[in-house]
Amino acid sequence: MDSKKSVHKLAELKDVRPGKPAIAYLPDGREIALFNIDGKVYALDNACPHMGGPLGEGDIEDSVVTCPWHGWQFNVMTGECINMPGDDAASIPLEIRGEEIFLVDY
Repeated sequence: MDSKKSVHKLAELKDVRPGKPAIAYLPDGREIALFNIDGKVYALDNACPHMGGPLGEGDIEDSVVTCPWHGWQFNVMTGECINMPGDDAASIPLEIRGEEIFLVDY
């Protein structure tokens, strides 16, 4: 492992169930929304770019999460906003090691 990488364990794979988002917390208070789509885990910043709604509390259909506050929709694999093009959610790079999910260099 590269000693210059910043690594933070977010969750266990078992904690991110298909169809139900999970929220992970960073030491600095930031929140990361985790999504299991067909066995692969993706992450977005938990704050919707519109008004900060919690994406990790939204409904998931296929690979799209709907913000519970105002209905903005995001592709969880890319962060792309479906109904407001250009207002994308921040996609977070993850690394899976065994049964653990890590945030790397964010």
